[in-house]
Amino acid sequence: MYAIRTLVSSSLRTSVATATAVRGFSSQAVCMKDVVQDLYIKALKGYKPSAQAAGSEVGQVKDLKLPAAPEVPKIDEDIANELAAYDNASQ
Repeated sequence: MYAIRTLVSSSLRTSVATATAVRGFSSQAVCMKDVVQDLYIKALKGYKPSAQAAGSEVGQVKDLKLPAAPEVPKIDEDIANELAAYDNASQ
């Protein structure tokens, strides 16, 4: 009796497991179309920008003014005197 009960319960578990695996697969997602996306793409394809008149950007864009070039740093050419003074101060 126990053997029959375990055999039936194990067969039910396997049938439930396979039914769950089969049930999880859905082919409806492939068939469904996205209506909003289709409308958006149709609107994008049909969009024609209007022609702008020449000189319409005047007054809306600032003129480009480059910053002044930086000055070249000053390098002391007589570093030997400064190093000697530093050596004498540290002794």
